[in-house]
Amino acid sequence: MGNGMSFDLTILKAKIEKIKAAYDSGKFGDALLSAVNTGNGLMQQRIFTTNQDIEGNSFGQYVGKKRKVRALPKTKNRTQAKRNKAVEGQELTYWQRKRALKGRQIIKKDLEFEGGLRRAIETKIQDEKSAVIEFNNDDAVKIAKGQEAQITNIRNGRPGTTKGTGIKIFTLDEKEREQVGEQGSELLKQILQTK
Repeated sequence: MGNGMSFDLTILKAKIEKIKAAYDSGKFGDALLSAVNTGNGLMQQRIFTTNQDIEGNSFGQYVGKKRKVRALPKTKNRTQAKRNKAVEGQELTYWQRKRALKGRQIIKKDLEFEGGLRRAIETKIQDEKSAVIEFNNDDAVKIAKGQEAQITNIRNGRPGTTKGTGIKIFTLDEKEREQVGEQGSELLKQILQTK
């Protein structure tokens, strides 16, 4: 028949059956969740390790009234005694002192204190077509929004309060979104490969 190209419908039918089987078995949901988990890991690395917002800017330094740390009570706990000795005599803000006494770094602002905020970030499947990264409790949401507002206020020369709106920290940046897309695309290709 004419110069038309022939097309083998059995190949198309096999691919459609494979897509249907992958969807029915939950493999698409698994691929989606895996890709979004990649984004969650990248986002948390940016927030809790490199201490940056979605634009790549540092959270900055701890601000507030600094006071000299006087002699702290003696303790039998060797680790705590070392921490106490390290901060005695230093000019520190309230949060720097609190962090130092827990063994946390105080050079630059970070959002990791006891790990609660990090642990509250979860990846969840909403349905067969979407997955989200979200906080699992209202306290974490409040802390996150407060930190975004506080960092923005400080950058703009205002008092470091948690009032107002702020820069985005707890969302995927452009690079993280791209990597999630690439990961998802690769996983779907693997699911649909013919054997």
